[in-house]
Amino acid sequence: MTQYKFLESFKLANGVTVRNRVIMPPTTLRSSYATGAVTDAELRYYQLRSGGPGMVITEMAYVSGLGKTYVGQIGADSDRQITSLHKLAQTIKAEGALAVLQLSFGGRIAQPAVMPHEEIVGPSALPGHQPGMHTPRAMTDAEIRQSILDFGQATRRAYEAGFDGVELHGANMYLMQQFFSAHANQRTDAWGGSESERMNYGLAVLDEVIRIRDEITDERFIIGYRQSSEEPTEIGIRHSDALRMAKEIVKRPIAYFHLSLKDAFQTPFMDKTDLEPLYVKYQRVLGGIPLFVAGLLRTPTQVEELVQHGVAGAAIGRELIVDPNWVQKVQNSDEKGIRYALSPSDMMLLGIPDPLVPWLMTRFKKGLVVSTDEAFDLTVPWQYYR
Repeated sequence: MTQYKFLESFKLANGVTVRNRVIMPPTTLRSSYATGAVTDAELRYYQLRSGGPGMVITEMAYVSGLGKTYVGQIGADSDRQITSLHKLAQTIKAEGALAVLQLSFGGRIAQPAVMPHEEIVGPSALPGHQPGMHTPRAMTDAEIRQSILDFGQATRRAYEAGFDGVELHGANMYLMQQFFSAHANQRTDAWGGSESERMNYGLAVLDEVIRIRDEITDERFIIGYRQSSEEPTEIGIRHSDALRMAKEIVKRPIAYFHLSLKDAFQTPFMDKTDLEPLYVKYQRVLGGIPLFVAGLLRTPTQVEELVQHGVAGAAIGRELIVDPNWVQKVQNSDEKGIRYALSPSDMMLLGIPDPLVPWLMTRFKKGLVVSTDEAFDLTVPWQYYR
């Protein structure tokens, strides 16, 4: 048997032991009830994938009604959600993985369909960079401050529901990243202007979550922070900006830092002359805080290379969709049995909820090997493939 370092346990910055270095990152299932409650389909999806990784980070949960992002999102906006969240936490933990609830606020990229009685909001009245994006209403100071408190209360609910921790979603163009971005934030008050002022929102959310954790008085409750390093716009975040914010983040007592990339080994895509991998740049500034890296990891060789270079956790997303037993197969010297292609015939076998399927075949298809394209017809209900 190959002795992979990524199968070894390690400790987070708060002393919690993770059984191995494979992390299941958030997957947007879009499968919760309209109330935000978790469905049986979601529970089965997570149950199938929690037996191998050391940690499972759930898809993002909205912290308030104003913070919803898409139809079918998990809710953490009310104490009424605690029972549902408890089912999710226990499903994951029963298989041996640490359960972490990701918390988010959609902001300007939210789907209009989830806000029938509310306006989409953002730092400023500026649409996202993709064509056809909705122009948000600029949040009031009171709304900003309330949203910060909402993150804190969602953290309390995660703790009461039995989660091992929370991850703050400061990546992928959601609200916490929007406030840091000059492309989304043109405010001139305390929440915008200079780079340091644009950092204020994300750091205030983190400080509030830490305050709630301190009230709980459980230092073993995990707080993670996820960040994207760049934006593909003429005006926006560059990796040097993101690194400066990362330095401020790790001055706080977080348990890990999660870097969201298109490719785990990529160099800055907005500066083609810089050939140093982004994860190496982050390692220099994190001061010993464990670094997780996500980005199209598929094979044991790729994961091992990343870990051998000092990355604490390798976040495998699409590959755990394709093969929920990826870790177990490596542990059992069964690497030849690892599944790398997704078959249309295996959706039910893999516990993939119906709403996730068209997204796998469109937006998330990059880096996903599909056994046949001919079997997919996006106009046909997915149950026909079962």
